[in-house]
Amino acid sequence: MKRLLLVSILTFFGFVGLLSAQDKSNSMIQERVAYIKNNLTLSGAENNSFWKVYEQYLGEEIKIMDTYKKNLANQGINLGVSGTNKEIIASMSDKQITYMQDQKFELRKNLLNLQSTYHAKFKKILTPRHLQDMYDLEYKYKRELTKKKKEVKNMSPVNGGKKKR
Repeated sequence: MKRLLLVSILTFFGFVGLLSAQDKSNSMIQERVAYIKNNLTLSGAENNSFWKVYEQYLGEEIKIMDTYKKNLANQGINLGVSGTNKEIIASMSDKQITYMQDQKFELRKNLLNLQSTYHAKFKKILTPRHLQDMYDLEYKYKRELTKKKKEVKNMSPVNGGKKKR
C-alpha cells in the first residue's frame, strides 16, 4: 500500500514536472482551492464572493514566488530541491549569498503585503470564525504538502529507496 502511494506521488510529481509553468501554477491553485473547499463550510453569500477573491490571492502569491525564483536564477542561483541547499550555498560567492538573502527579505515583505491586502478583503466577505478556519486550513495544507515532498525525497532512488533516519 505504501509503495502504491509512493508510486502515485512520484507519478503525480513527474506529470507536474512536464507541465508548462502556467499549467503548473493553475494546477497548484486548483489543488489548494479544492483542499480548502472540501474543508471550509461557507454560507451561500460568503461562498459566492469568497472563491473568486481567494483564487486571485493565490494567483498573486504564485507570481511573487515566481519572481523570487527568476531573480535568483538571473544571478545564477538555483537552490533546487529543499534539503540540498547547504551544498549549493557552499559553492556560492559572497555576492550571490548576499543577493539571495536580500531577495528572501524582499519575498517575505511582498508576501506580507499581499496577505495584508487580502486579509482586509477576506474580512469583508467572511465571518471572523470562517476567516480563522480558512487560515488554519491554509497552514494545514502547506504542512501536508511539505510532508509529502519530504516523503518523496526520502524515498527517491538517490537515497536507495530507503527512508532517511
